Amino acid sequence: MQNQVVTLHPKGNKSTVMLKVNKSRSKNDEHRGKRHLTKDEMLSICKVIKKGSRYPVRDQLMILMCFYHGLRVSELTSIRWQHINLKANTLQVKRKKGSIDTTHPIFEKRVLNLLNKLHREQGKPSTGFVFQNERKSPVSNNAFQKMIGKFSTLALDIKWNAHALRHGCGTAMIEAGYPIRKVQNWLGHSNIQNTVQYLHESTRQFDDVEF
Repeated sequence: MQNQVVTLHPKGNKSTVMLKVNKSRSKNDEHRGKRHLTKDEMLSICKVIKKGSRYPVRDQLMILMCFYHGLRVSELTSIRWQHINLKANTLQVKRKKGSIDTTHPIFEKRVLNLLNKLHREQGKPSTGFVFQNERKSPVSNNAFQKMIGKFSTLALDIKWNAHALRHGCGTAMIEAGYPIRKVQNWLGHSNIQNTVQYLHESTRQFDDVEF
């Protein structure tokens, strides 16, 4: 849930009353017209990050890994170097919210290149958080949300939330024709009903419809 702050000036009271009004993700998705980012939109955000971020390697990598591995924000920010095997090109995905842990192959060359570059920049550590801020502390969930909000606005003229990258992953896999069970396992869903939602995001289900 996102919060808006509304300032009220009651009669006869010079003080300002601050009220928090919840703005649901569904309302934001309604404003955007959909709830997932496409691969092209994701890459457009990365292009702007490459030119405009103080930490272009780290920030691009966070966006790319969220999309290609269908990560929640908390799953992304908690990745440690011991979860990554740069020789075997694998990622141990530690899922949240009751989802199932899996080991993913890291198939995207750009992700591998940026991972290796970030690893070298950090002195080739074997442990510790992959995504760090300038104080060497892990990037917070809020900081990542702010980053994608900023660069999605610059790239696409509309502010997106990070969970749209996970939705983008599921939708892209359905569009590519992967079986629903494989999508379920990739995203770590314990209940396939959570995966079926991506069928509604994709037009592929109507490929054979013709009048």
